[in-house]
Amino acid sequence: MTTIDTQIVEKFGQKANQPEIIKKCSELIDLFGLTAEELFLKWETFVVTTSIAGKDIPLSLENLEKLQSYIQKRIVRDNQKTPASNHIKQPIIRGTPDISMSSMVMPSTPLSLSHKRRKLGTPQLRSDGSDSSFFTARSSSSPVPSSDYESTPSGVGGVGNTKQSGSILETLNPEVISESKLAASEEKEGGKLRLIANFDPAKYKFRTMNQKLLEVADYLDDQVDRAAQIVLKHYKFDQAEFGNPNIQSQAEILAVGRIVPDSPLTEYDADLNSDSLFLEASRSGGIGERVRLDLAALDEYSLFPGQIVCFRGLNPTGTVFKVTKQYNIPYLGAPVMSIDDQKSYRDQLGGEDALMKVAVTAGPYTSSKELNFDLLSKFVDRMNNQVKPNTIIMFGPFLDVNHKQIQEGTLEFPEIDPQPKTLDEVFKFVVAPILRRLTCSQVLLIPSTKDAISDHAAYPQRMLERKRLGLGKAFKCFPNPATFSLNEVLVGCSNNDAFRDLKDVNKGEFLQQSRFNRIAEHILEQRRYYPSFPGGIKCKRMRLLAPDSSDRYVSGADLHVSYMGLAEFPDSLPDVLLLPSELKHFAKVVKNVLVVNPGNFVKLNHNGSYALISIKAPAEADLHKVSDDAFLNNIWKRARVDIFRV
Repeated sequence: MTTIDTQIVEKFGQKANQPEIIKKCSELIDLFGLTAEELFLKWETFVVTTSIAGKDIPLSLENLEKLQSYIQKRIVRDNQKTPASNHIKQPIIRGTPDISMSSMVMPSTPLSLSHKRRKLGTPQLRSDGSDSSFFTARSSSSPVPSSDYESTPSGVGGVGNTKQSGSILETLNPEVISESKLAASEEKEGGKLRLIANFDPAKYKFRTMNQKLLEVADYLDDQVDRAAQIVLKHYKFDQAEFGNPNIQSQAEILAVGRIVPDSPLTEYDADLNSDSLFLEASRSGGIGERVRLDLAALDEYSLFPGQIVCFRGLNPTGTVFKVTKQYNIPYLGAPVMSIDDQKSYRDQLGGEDALMKVAVTAGPYTSSKELNFDLLSKFVDRMNNQVKPNTIIMFGPFLDVNHKQIQEGTLEFPEIDPQPKTLDEVFKFVVAPILRRLTCSQVLLIPSTKDAISDHAAYPQRMLERKRLGLGKAFKCFPNPATFSLNEVLVGCSNNDAFRDLKDVNKGEFLQQSRFNRIAEHILEQRRYYPSFPGGIKCKRMRLLAPDSSDRYVSGADLHVSYMGLAEFPDSLPDVLLLPSELKHFAKVVKNVLVVNPGNFVKLNHNGSYALISIKAPAEADLHKVSDDAFLNNIWKRARVDIFRV
């Protein structure tokens, strides 16, 4: 077998070790200029996108033909032009084997031949309360799209989409709440939910860029030692069974440590395999040393850098720890409520037929070409007039620090006097007036490390300052990550892209699982919102498709490791886990937890998506009794999730 054939089998598993499968995969790699890793990721995306009712799509020649058609359609769609645009043809440039097709940014609209400056008008409200002006900031050097939002409401900056605005892209648990009941709830104004924060805001007020190596080492060691105590207590091991995996021994021992790559200089997104994984022990468990892992005896595993694991095995030569068994870290328990709480929450919501509705969005809220908040304005109108949710949860970035106009400082607002002097004032005068039109009782804002309006650009991240941004009391600013309760529902939120950054090495049945399911399970098992270490690194992806187009910056994890204890789950798993990601939107039930990625509100220059979570009022028939006065919430059994096109 050639090198590329070996890589195909390593990525797709033994099911791909067939001449016709390998041949077809090699053709796709050559045709689209991909690596085996990139082809595998596209295959997983294709499976997630096209699977029906949870049925797996087998790896076959027929399905690979469908994959080829799927990739071709995506390329054609990304190269679509608007009908009103000029007719300059843009060549389709294929990626080379070391450039991911997913990282290439296709220009949605050709550059206009004339460059005009568009003025920002102050908001003018129509009689129905909607905004009649475009909130646009444009530099004199930025291209003007050939059509506005109003002429093509389904696209950003004049770029159309295959799905119309407001259409449902995906639904989870449609049988729990019917569409008719959901529509009937739109006629009622959403009541106010009881909001309880499960965090201490004072703990997030640490100074960034002040990270001490000794504090980092102490936290990483403490993380491993605490996991060892959890495993010891859960499996009732004898303390004497634990040992140092780096020491030569002919007897099996138990070892707890962190999965790391074979070299500290390895890129975070490197193409790892089972031979490139090491186990790093804590200082008390193995003097902090690393040892190579031999995983051949395991029938199945899913491992990634930063994962805390417990292995049974031996080190007969002193150089390799041969693993014979892996013990999973036990999951935390589920939230419960009492009978009195159940009745109180049901009455507060409006009876057994009432619905709790929570809308979830994730930035950026403008296209990558210009700071135009018209889509956000239309979203506000839709929430006020149609959806009428009880609560809206909005993740940043609200002003993306990587946006070209912000980086170049070319924002101009001719009709605002005096001119905004800071980005905080840009938010206050441009974005805040749109958000203040929301009529729902609660709006929760959670920042991003890419937020230009945040002076705390490390994860975990302190909350935004509400008064400084010109927002009213209906707005609540929470840290990133945050855990809080809406009535009986325990919600966990994290705005750091774990699905993009977590790179796992798999064997056995894990190869058959969706990548989204695997990563969600890892997050729940590891009891951390962001379990990867060291995490993603800020990088720059070239646009390549036009010589004068701007680069696209991909933000890293920006971890402040000594404070990562703030990014750990509290005493139980959440009922709902909100994890925004650049990857495809989804809603899944994983280990009885409702996991939702609403998707980006705007994807480059296309309309993105948002999620609407609808939950039935608690009724005794829907709950599971665990003691005399304690019931499991079972939110996943009484919740429906719809993901809409913006």
